[in-house]
Amino acid sequence: MTDGVPLLSTAEAAARLGVKPATLYAYVSRGLISRVRGADGRASFFDPAELDQMAQQPRSPVAVAGTGVLIPSAVSEIREQRLWYRGLDACEMARTESFEAVAGWLWTEGRPALSFTGPAEFVDAARAAATALPPRVRLLDRIRAVVAAVGAIDPLRADLRPEAVTVTAASLIAAIVDGLPPAPDAGTGGGADGPEAESVAGRLWGVLTGMPPQAAAVGALNTALGLLADHGVTASTVAARVAASARAHPYAAVGAALYTLDGSIESGTSALVHRTLVEAESDGSVAVVARLLDQSNHLPGFDHPLYPDGDPRGRALIDVLAAEPPHRGRWEAVEQFLATGRRGRPLDPTLDFGVAALTFTAGMPSDAGLAILAVARCAGWIAHTLEEYAEEPDRFRPPPDGSRRRSRG
Repeated sequence: MTDGVPLLSTAEAAARLGVKPATLYAYVSRGLISRVRGADGRASFFDPAELDQMAQQPRSPVAVAGTGVLIPSAVSEIREQRLWYRGLDACEMARTESFEAVAGWLWTEGRPALSFTGPAEFVDAARAAATALPPRVRLLDRIRAVVAAVGAIDPLRADLRPEAVTVTAASLIAAIVDGLPPAPDAGTGGGADGPEAESVAGRLWGVLTGMPPQAAAVGALNTALGLLADHGVTASTVAARVAASARAHPYAAVGAALYTLDGSIESGTSALVHRTLVEAESDGSVAVVARLLDQSNHLPGFDHPLYPDGDPRGRALIDVLAAEPPHRGRWEAVEQFLATGRRGRPLDPTLDFGVAALTFTAGMPSDAGLAILAVARCAGWIAHTLEEYAEEPDRFRPPPDGSRRRSRG
């Protein structure tokens, strides 16, 4: 209660503004309005006076896609030089929470807790699809095959109720990490056990490297997954939302998004940075930095256009790795490259650099960073898919008169 006036529930506040609850939370994540947590830590309440003030102000969308459709989203936002997941600091979440908890927060603000395991038949289909491809096929292509195979055998794939979609999503992520073939000698020599080994990060570790799954190393992979879970309305997100707008099932939405990762903009530079670090380890950082500067006066994996003051996600992952790197010798090569590259000018490693530092020091293949991105971003794509299912169907089709269409929110 504020000044004797009762606070409004989420439904009441959304009705007062004439928007959907998802749009209401988008306003919260952007700092346009505040909310009060209920005693249970889950329910949200709003000050009616603040809502009335908000109603008198012009609204702007959270993101604008090139389709002419305005897409407000409460999933994530870049604000104050930081990434926020539904109003919470993404870097802090990734460092302190499991990837499963991050995904759950993006989907339902953490309620209910989900089990990231899948039916045996899903895992069997995933393994069959992933291993049927030739040995030299990229991890990303195996992931695509898994998504298509599991979607094909799921008899309930067309159940688009939110509670059903989240169960589907958790099962799909589990099928991906459990269906991909393990790395040679994965997990030999002991290592992490218990919750770390059973987590999504722990299971994915054995797919990507034969290095023993030490708890700190698996923790770094978990942080990377959390940091990569979402990044606003990107091209891959739009692809997922277009599929969801046509009321395609979640597997189709994720599949559509996965194909945008073949473009250089969506796939990032982690593979290039990984190969650069391999060269720096063998040829020396000075020689590699000098060659790159001679070629283009640019070093891959530095400076992000959306973070003028430096990518906080990159710093967060580098800090986690520095505390206890998977391989001390390779980490020294990373530090030498950073020190050489920074000579005489400020350079801020991006998340792509941090992921490459992880894959390089952990003995993963160069395309492992793209696979980590694909698994992680499933969480964000599903969150946006859930939002899109709540919108009017087929809203991305241009109207006959060419006028701009808006979200119902």
